Amino acid sequence: MDIKHFHFFDEQDLHSYLKPREGETKIGEKIAYGNDFKNSTAKFVLLGIEESIGVKGNLGVSGTHTAWNSFLTAFLNSQHTYKLNGESIHLLGNFNFQQMADNAKFVDDFRKLVPIVDVAVYPLIQEISAAGKIPIVIGGSHANAFPIIKAVSLAKNKAINVINLDAHADFRALEGRHSGNPFSNAKAKGYMADYSILGLHENYNSQNMLDEMAKHKGIRYFFWEDIYLRKKITFEEALLDFIQLNQNKTCGIELDTDSIEGVLSSAMTPSGFSTTNARYYVYQTSHNLHPSYFHICEAATELETGLKDNSTGKLLSYLVSDFVKGFLES
Repeated sequence: MDIKHFHFFDEQDLHSYLKPREGETKIGEKIAYGNDFKNSTAKFVLLGIEESIGVKGNLGVSGTHTAWNSFLTAFLNSQHTYKLNGESIHLLGNFNFQQMADNAKFVDDFRKLVPIVDVAVYPLIQEISAAGKIPIVIGGSHANAFPIIKAVSLAKNKAINVINLDAHADFRALEGRHSGNPFSNAKAKGYMADYSILGLHENYNSQNMLDEMAKHKGIRYFFWEDIYLRKKITFEEALLDFIQLNQNKTCGIELDTDSIEGVLSSAMTPSGFSTTNARYYVYQTSHNLHPSYFHICEAATELETGLKDNSTGKLLSYLVSDFVKGFLES
């Protein structure tokens, strides 16, 4: 199988990340890998997307291409136990689109590249979903939500619901592809049905976008300020409301790390959800909804501004572990 811009994980890759220790069994010692995911007994297929193109097309800070490697270092060296069985996961590999961006300088340059990413990503995700597996996609910008939603929708032959933990609705106008309009594109093209967003920040969602979302009866959201400043509803109540709305529906789970306080990301925030909130969100949605995919985006270990945080990969590892546990413990 040869897929443009995609590297299939192999034994040499595995050994470059794995740090075995006597008396312990690491996830990386039990995880399946390679291109034959269809015949794998694993339920989950894990892959990365290394790109910051969608971020730059949305006037953001580059760095989202750096998350995948740090995630692998943390995740593959997590403990394989009866609580987290490495054999339930198939590590497929990763897309790398950063070379395409080398000659891009202006916003329009990046926006012209994003559709190339879309076209490369969705067929593989569609194959994974059609094979009855659950794609877990790590890294890159939120622009990648569009090809993922498209892929699962085509595999299921219907529009799918989406829940998103995010400070931004990413439902901007369709003026070129970027990380600010994956969901408006998915809605316009009929791939996304209902859309639920938890934790929008009032300072960063325009009135025009809120007005546009109001035209669609299937779009619902809770502002972060209504949860924590006005105390109109608790975080747990808001999440339960969305879980009940999406019960027994084909649904994908999105998590933008921009929503988590202090996490290095393209639009990192000093005020937002805690890491505990984020982990609870992932576990509960996975446990109660049996989602069709899980996508974590916008995280970075190094930004173009020079900021670095090596703990990002460990947080992503926790989130993937929580998703797998939530699903399997249902």
